[in-house]
Amino acid sequence: MPTAEPARALPGGASPVPEAPALDTPVPAAQGRLQLVLALVVAVTMLPLSVVVLLQPAAALTPSPGVLAAVLVALTVLHAASVVAHRLPRVGFVVGAAAMLALALLPLAGGVAAAMLPSSLAFLLLLVRAAGLQDARLRWSALAVGVGGAALITGVHVARAGRDDPLVSLGELLGLAAMVIAAWLVGRLDLARREHDAAAAAERLRRALAAERTRIGRDLHDVVSHSLTVMVAQAEAARLLAETDPERSRTAIDRVASTGREAMQGLRGMVRVLDDGSPAQREPAPGIDGLAALVAGTASPRHETAFAERGERRPLPPDAELALYRAVQEGLTNAVRHLEPPVRIRAELVWGAADATATVVDDGGRGPVAGRDSGASGVGTGLIGLAERLRRAGGELQVHRGRGWSIRASVPIEEP
Repeated sequence: MPTAEPARALPGGASPVPEAPALDTPVPAAQGRLQLVLALVVAVTMLPLSVVVLLQPAAALTPSPGVLAAVLVALTVLHAASVVAHRLPRVGFVVGAAAMLALALLPLAGGVAAAMLPSSLAFLLLLVRAAGLQDARLRWSALAVGVGGAALITGVHVARAGRDDPLVSLGELLGLAAMVIAAWLVGRLDLARREHDAAAAAERLRRALAAERTRIGRDLHDVVSHSLTVMVAQAEAARLLAETDPERSRTAIDRVASTGREAMQGLRGMVRVLDDGSPAQREPAPGIDGLAALVAGTASPRHETAFAERGERRPLPPDAELALYRAVQEGLTNAVRHLEPPVRIRAELVWGAADATATVVDDGGRGPVAGRDSGASGVGTGLIGLAERLRRAGGELQVHRGRGWSIRASVPIEEP
């Protein structure tokens, strides 16, 4: 049976990603053990009872010694098959059906078929097990064998006993067929329950996978988009300053290399976590401690940045802290990407009594980058993902698009 792989941890505090399993409905181990115990209980109780019935003089059922030996062998095989069906349900059912056929044809005194002995209860257990299998052909074959066996037992009894009352024979047939159908329905309902549980689990995993793919996309956007935007800005500055100011040009090129290394490090960490999900290899998610470095790393000869923090720091939930970091990162990325330099960008983190607010404001530079659609409302896919991230953290996002960008993200402060 195929099994689902272990869940894999994701970066940024995201929930583990479980692998979607194939829709399979194996019998749970606990239920399989219960079936085994039940088969053993039936064997140790019904087999001695059947022997007592056979040998009881008052019952007048004792056959000849040869037939008695054959009946005992068939009963033993039937119980053994019900036990073996725990591991080999198909083999167990075939062997059990053959034993029941032999019992139906072996005559007892008075024309009663040996298949009417108490040990025949073991065959009903085999029917339950076969009806709970996913093989539809075997399920329906088991039902046909059971109903056909009921008809055979009734016919043998009528032929040997010389019964003339058709209503009694019909009642016997219907009673035996009802027991067979009831046992089959028990197994079929159990299979339906397991199929429903498997489908519900698969749907939950599908939704979890879809949610985690969205989160992975946001993390990739946050890591790659910001880094590449900064690298492009630094490279353009280095090209323009290559002749007029070589020193500042070299500084910009060094910043390109540094930002590229940081982006590669972030991507390696993300891929490493997705590969094996080892907690020991996971790096801490960025937070408010890294805001100053993030803002400073965005600066270039043509992009002036500044960061300020006001108020007393308070504890924040991890998802809220990450959301603030991504809000500042997105604001910096949009200002560098969509505005013609020179651009001045100011980021600020303000601690209030009940919430923490991060704002990123720019002066608009020389206007939007020519030939690039920055959106009439200034809301792109990155901001949509950021708004959802803040919403999940209990905060909110406000975006204003005038001459420049203004992004304001707030999250509630965690009570001590």
